[in-house]
Formats: sequence, C-alpha cells, structure tokens
Amino acid sequence: MWAFSPGDARLIPLEGKRIGTTNTARIPEEYLQLLLPYARVHCWQQGQVYVLSQHMTLGPYSLWIHDVVTYGEQDILPYVPHPLYTLHYMFESGLNVRLPHSDPFRLEEDTCNLFYLEPGVSQLPLEEDAKALSVNINILPEHITALTQDFPDLTRRLKQIRSGNQVINKQPFTVNAVNRLLISKILTCRYLRNDAAVFLKRCCTDLFKIFCQEYTETMVVPPADNEGYNKVFDYMRAYPHTSVELRHYSRLFRIAEHEIEAGFLDYFSISIRECHYMLQMMTAFDLIVQQRLSLREIAMRVGMDTETMITRIEAYYNYKIAAQRN
Repeated sequence: MWAFSPGDARLIPLEGKRIGTTNTARIPEEYLQLLLPYARVHCWQQGQVYVLSQHMTLGPYSLWIHDVVTYGEQDILPYVPHPLYTLHYMFESGLNVRLPHSDPFRLEEDTCNLFYLEPGVSQLPLEEDAKALSVNINILPEHITALTQDFPDLTRRLKQIRSGNQVINKQPFTVNAVNRLLISKILTCRYLRNDAAVFLKRCCTDLFKIFCQEYTETMVVPPADNEGYNKVFDYMRAYPHTSVELRHYSRLFRIAEHEIEAGFLDYFSISIRECHYMLQMMTAFDLIVQQRLSLREIAMRVGMDTETMITRIEAYYNYKIAAQRN
C-alpha cells in the first residue's frame, strides 16, 4: 500500500495507510467535537481547502470520513491506491467528480452510491465557501462476494465488472431515516477500543445490507404513504421495549394493516421486524457500555428477559458482555 502524510498537496486518500495522526493541539477548536476516539485523525489545510480526515479499519470494512471546507475555489484530488468498492454517502453539499477514464458524475446531497474504483487520482472541483461531508465504507474485492451472497441481483451485476471506474447502481439512492440514523451513530460514536470496533463494524454491515436490499427492489411506495412509515420508525425507536404490532401501527398511523410490512421494506430497504430488532440492539448496547444500569434493567428497556438480551447482543455484535463489564 502507498503511505500518505498530511502534507500531500491536494490529495485526499480514499484508502491506504496513513503515517501517524494529527496532534489534537493542531486541530482548530471548532473541529474537536467531530473527532472520533477510535479513529486515526489527520487534519490539514492546503491552499483554500481545509480537510479533517478520519479512518477506521473494521473487519472487512475500511471506514473513511472526510469533512471538507473551502474558502475559495480549488480542486481537490481524491486518490485510490488499489482496486476497491466504496459505499459512498454525501452530505451537506452536492459535488461533481471527474473519475479517471469515465464520465463526470454528480454526487448529490443526501444520496448513496456504490462505486468500483481502480487505482488513480480523481478531480473534485470545489466552489468558494463549500462544505461537504463524505462517508466512505470501503470493501476490498476479495470480501465483496461474501457480503453480497444473499443478494443474487447485485452479485450478478458485480460479476459483469471488467475494468474502469464505475457506479454500480443505476441511479443514486436517497438517504432515508434508517440509514441516516446509522450514519449519525457512526459520526457521534464516542466508544473506545473494542466497544467502538464492534459497534461501528455492525453499523457498516447494516448500511451495506440496506444498500443491497435497495438495489434489488422494484416496488415503489406512493409518496403520500412515506410519512406514515417514518412515523412507524420513530415510534419503534422511541419504544424499543414494545413488540411489533401491525394492527396497532395501522390504527395509530392510518396505514392499511396488510400494506405495512411490504411498504416499510420498500421504503426503508429493511424489514420492519429487522429494523425493530436493530433498534433494540442499539439501545441495549448503548446502555451496556454506559454501565449506569444493571443488565436486568437494560433488558426491561428493550422488552426482553436478561438471559435473552445477553445472548442476542453477543451474537449481534460478536461481543462478550462479561469482558466489557470487568
């Protein structure tokens, strides 16, 4: 792999080894609240561009978060040292990127795309006073088959790739409330060491599974119904101790009971029961790490008995609660 240092001109690495980390004393105060304790952090200014770059290796995933602010027009140069897939999320701005040997591509705000990238330097023109947040979940080609084995349509699409930079999905996917929550959990993760590693890896897994499901969908939920599904999601998030009751949701949010499961899956690209379970696991994990409540009290918060909760948390995060509590 290539090695980079903070002074590498306008290059912004999308993958590769970094030398050391930036001393927090050199990072402007307004950026300190963005720092993730588990990440390797690099912060530098080059010309009219200021970059905060954070990187974490999480099993088969390599997570990169770039906060970019410009004070004048300037191009930056995203760099890839070896072939990879990257699940990319764009926030706060829309940007045009010029990939080597391919057509220009528009990175729209609040969208997600899966790219296949080959080694090389891209060009990203930035306007004055632009601000962008880029989240990249990178996956090496040797890992992609195992991660997509339950999604044959996407697997077939990936097998068609021969060479050249390209976007895998035909059109950008809009960030919805579920994957926005997962991204938010990543960006605000203050866990340390193994707590951070297992939690962030699971967030990446869930985001990639949602993308894979989104890629295979054909049904479209009428826009008028979308707000109802957002309310169902908000309700499950607020009350993780309750069970999934379709009849109750139907009455509460005025969605036909027989449509809820299919509509929720289509809108969020995760089944309503999987989503409810994910929210229970997130809630329990957070409370376990905080160590303010007993395991019995935490289990009650997510509607489980203690033994069941422990078994499920340990399986979901590949995590030993006893080790965390010692």
